[in-house]
Amino acid sequence: MLFGRKSEKIPPIQSEVRRVVEEEELFGDDEARKTAPPTDEEQKQARRKRARAQSEPARKEKRKLRKNLPVLTERVEVAPEQLPEGYGLEDFREVGDKSNTVHRIEHVREHLVRVEYVLQTLASKDNEHIVTAPAPPSVIEGGHYGPGVYADAIVRKCADSLPLYRIEKIYERNGAAISRSVLCSLFHRGAELLKPIAGRLLDIARRDSYVGADETPLSVNQKGGCKKGWVWVIHSAAAIAYVFSESRAGKVARDLLEGTLGYLHVDGYSAYNGVCKEGGRTRVACWAHARRLFFKALEDYPEAKEMLDWIVELYRIEYLAAKQEILGTLEHLELREKQSTPILEKMKKWLDEQHALHPPKSKLGKAIAYTRDRWDELTVFTKDPELRLDNNLSENALRIVALGRKNFLFVGHEEGGQNLAVLQTIVATCKLHDVNPYDYIKDVLIRVQSHPSNRIDELLPQNWKSTVNAR
Repeated sequence: MLFGRKSEKIPPIQSEVRRVVEEEELFGDDEARKTAPPTDEEQKQARRKRARAQSEPARKEKRKLRKNLPVLTERVEVAPEQLPEGYGLEDFREVGDKSNTVHRIEHVREHLVRVEYVLQTLASKDNEHIVTAPAPPSVIEGGHYGPGVYADAIVRKCADSLPLYRIEKIYERNGAAISRSVLCSLFHRGAELLKPIAGRLLDIARRDSYVGADETPLSVNQKGGCKKGWVWVIHSAAAIAYVFSESRAGKVARDLLEGTLGYLHVDGYSAYNGVCKEGGRTRVACWAHARRLFFKALEDYPEAKEMLDWIVELYRIEYLAAKQEILGTLEHLELREKQSTPILEKMKKWLDEQHALHPPKSKLGKAIAYTRDRWDELTVFTKDPELRLDNNLSENALRIVALGRKNFLFVGHEEGGQNLAVLQTIVATCKLHDVNPYDYIKDVLIRVQSHPSNRIDELLPQNWKSTVNAR
């Protein structure tokens, strides 16, 4: 809040909803809250209660994960100086007791190993034939590095946003130096092999009936400086796909989504106009963007607080639907019709009244104009329970790209940007389906080279678990 960018200083909507819900839990209805506002101690108790309830499932999940950790057993023996005076080790017998086992979670230093494959060779007794076992497949025939090194470099850059020079230092510190140029080659070779899978994921994402889209800049190195490129994201329930382009023009959006049907959740950027006005997508606007504009106006226009409170109420209704486990159902739609629609009617009336009272170029004037101009797109969520109030999922999917941009600054060329988008697609979709991207990439880098192209869906992250279990 203090040191973040201005766009990040707005309180998260989750915290605002939580505050309203906590007050409701303490004081029931709105009238009670007005006459008896909660004390600081009551608010703290409510927060602690909610935090305990929310964190307990996470604790249970962590305990389950710990049981899956590899176990290293170390024997700790009694030292002679620990024995009573006048006794030696020969005076004692060992008593087996599992209760004397101590468990600790310890970190084992990461390290590279050199694997030697001893290939069995057989000769027939008549000395007519010699048969040698084939070497395990590799990413590159005769290559020095196994798929685990490829997977580690890719995940470190795409999931952890580490630039290659830092990855180089990590390997050197752990006992085996791999130069930055070699890591770069491994990264791009991995992208080349995984491109068919990323292409299929993009096709799945773009054809979903409800997708979110957004874009962020990414510099491209060139002689004399850098030029601006763009990374676009298409977010759906089945896949998260990234595409690199040299332009932010509407043509890119049309190429990505042309010929698809359904809803498109985006901000107010005009590049998506062609997809929605001329194409088959219904545009859904983002309440988070509208809220951000009213928050900026709040400092100079206290009346903006009324609009912000109504937006929080809209999110509170979604929170209630999630609590009742009816998200996306007809019951959710009925809840929106009963509770969200009256709030929207109040908001529309307020916007119409305030529109003529504020200069168009003032902060509040801009917020009002933005909301009024997109009113139909902002309220379309009342017609379909699958629609969210905001496009935050797409924006969050681009955060990893923005973090990488801060760390490695730019990509070396357009092909590098395209390869980065390919691998970000793989890693992000793995995370979406709770698949470990390292394990997935290490396995699929080998299999994709001989897998039939017409059965590429078998290697998608969402299908990979069952494929591995069947092997």
